[in-house]
Amino acid sequence: MPSPADGKLAHPYLAALGAAACFSGNIVVGRAMQGLIPPFALTFWRWLLVVAILLPITAPTLWRRRALIRRHWPVLAALGFGSVTLYNGFFYLGVQQSSAINGALITSSIPLLIALCAWFIARDPLSSRQAAAIGLSLLGILTILARGDPAAVLGIEFGAADLWILAACLCWGLYSVLLRYSPPELNGLPFLCLTSLAGVLTTLPVYAWERTTGAVITAGATGIGAIIFLALVPALGAYFLYAKAVLALGPTRAGIFLNLTPVFAIAAAILLLDEVLQGYHLFGVTMIALALGLNARNRK
Repeated sequence: MPSPADGKLAHPYLAALGAAACFSGNIVVGRAMQGLIPPFALTFWRWLLVVAILLPITAPTLWRRRALIRRHWPVLAALGFGSVTLYNGFFYLGVQQSSAINGALITSSIPLLIALCAWFIARDPLSSRQAAAIGLSLLGILTILARGDPAAVLGIEFGAADLWILAACLCWGLYSVLLRYSPPELNGLPFLCLTSLAGVLTTLPVYAWERTTGAVITAGATGIGAIIFLALVPALGAYFLYAKAVLALGPTRAGIFLNLTPVFAIAAAILLLDEVLQGYHLFGVTMIALALGLNARNRK
């Protein structure tokens, strides 16, 4: 823990902690909107608001780099599709039918799924320690998916909702690997604006289809408040705080704080949504925590 003499470090650590808390809001509010705002409607309006906020700020930079954007538009579109349409849409689809606790615990495996995707797609080396970490994480995920029932594991009888959450996490892993192909000249808020815009455009057809199924927004002021919160806090607020932490602490030290996101989400789910922490949740999170510890030691 930093001492008072290390006051210059306190701010970045608080920023990293704040980013984790902000990210957790997406899990809890996404669950709370069950029956009020359909998954892809929530995705579309949340990120449309993000674009509306960012576009006036980033427009001069985007205009200056329009030639670069044209050259790399396929990659930017793929990144927006993966991070907005697939990750957010699948996650909301799952968490609205499952629980915020399950959503928090399954998404805590994302760092390990990124390593697995990087090995499978980009052939990044995978150490024996990372392989063991992925195995432990998989055991934890299977426990949560099966609700602690071994027969469900053997019979592959998992809830579809939790599988959607897992699919969302895999999409984020793919997105993270594809990031290495994005133009380095585009970063920060201009990059976030572009990928958000691409995500809004690729979400629109799915949102239109969702409406034809009879899934419509039934929330009034509550829904508007939720969309504003999701745009300002888990999107822009978390992005700003995390970027500040990475600049001051480096990606590895700042990234460790993201492991606290499920902790914040679970606490909020218990306090605000009256969800109950089960024994299988504790076993699953223990396996995932051990896996994250192995993965962190591998970076040293």
